[in-house]
Amino acid sequence: MPPVTAAMCEALVGSAVAPQLVQLRDYSDLNVAAGTRLIEQKGLGSVATFVKGDAFDGSALAAIKPTPTLGIVSGLYELFPDNVMVRRSLTGLTAAIPARGYLVYTGQPWHPQLEFIARALTSHRQGEPWVMRRRTQAELDQLVAAAGFRKIEQRIDEWGIFTVSLAQRIAA
Repeated sequence: MPPVTAAMCEALVGSAVAPQLVQLRDYSDLNVAAGTRLIEQKGLGSVATFVKGDAFDGSALAAIKPTPTLGIVSGLYELFPDNVMVRRSLTGLTAAIPARGYLVYTGQPWHPQLEFIARALTSHRQGEPWVMRRRTQAELDQLVAAAGFRKIEQRIDEWGIFTVSLAQRIAA
């Protein structure tokens, strides 16, 4: 999945606003260390941090401080087959992001090389085959809506493989 870029966010929201604070999270110590080095190399230490975190720990997500006005989940949910885990993640984001805040989320409803990926690559789950859980865009949007967000916009690549969507947190 290509990373969500500032240009994608600008295209979805309609304007660019420089972030005051960015917190990146990943479960892997290796990824956190590499990300922290990159932040330092780019001179972004005054704005960005990279911390270890579990995207499926709803309580930890709900406790993020300072309160985020934008959450981004990119290239994650299709790696896990269980909607219970996705709901737990989205519930935590709902608790963390205040009303009128935003969620950018990506989807991969289709991929022409799923069979090849499953047979040739190993996943982050202790070397198991990399079997992705394709969710239709409708299913993903329903999970996001059930968590308390209203979808505003969506972009999709020309082949229908990758989507980037923007949703706004609605009042409880």
